[in-house]
Amino acid sequence: METHLYFLRHAESEAKARGIVQGVGLDIPLTDVGFAQAKEAANVLRGFSFDQIFSSTAERAKDTAAAIRVSHESVPYKEIFELHERSKGRGEGLLREEFKKRYPEIEEAWSREEDPRPVDGESFEDVKARAMPIIQKHLAEHAGKNLLYITHGNLIRVVLGEVLNVPYGLRGRITQDYCGLSHIIYNHDRKRFKVDFMNRKLCS
Repeated sequence: METHLYFLRHAESEAKARGIVQGVGLDIPLTDVGFAQAKEAANVLRGFSFDQIFSSTAERAKDTAAAIRVSHESVPYKEIFELHERSKGRGEGLLREEFKKRYPEIEEAWSREEDPRPVDGESFEDVKARAMPIIQKHLAEHAGKNLLYITHGNLIRVVLGEVLNVPYGLRGRITQDYCGLSHIIYNHDRKRFKVDFMNRKLCS
């Protein structure tokens, strides 16, 4: 028996377009471009069959989910806080350049592909600790189903990295575009994941 897990990164957000560091505490919706991207992704996903749709509680994820759910109205939908983006702690709300000046040691550690925890924020390992139990719970509750997760770039990097056994510090190498779709299959008999495809971009 196999369970199919689809992970979609949300469309372009206002914070990203303005160069603002975002994570959990800063909740900003999509740009006009982002709303158009979400509709493009929804048109592609119209032909997919899902048994359950999940999203994080962030506005940018919920906005993207809303567009997709137009053609999947009968599919159960749930928002889950643990699916949110990696927290940047006190750095959230700063301009990217300001973050670099205020936290040079974090930027330097990231450049060395280490996995530091920003002040009051999260490392990739922290994200794994809160996200993977949710995924495992869903595998037990929805075995054999097709599940769609509308979430964030770093969370998807963490999940793919966990499946592929990529060290935490190297998970930043996993590209995640806006409305990039990844497909993971879990074989319950072998108790093994495999990645079918990664970051298939559904919008322009």
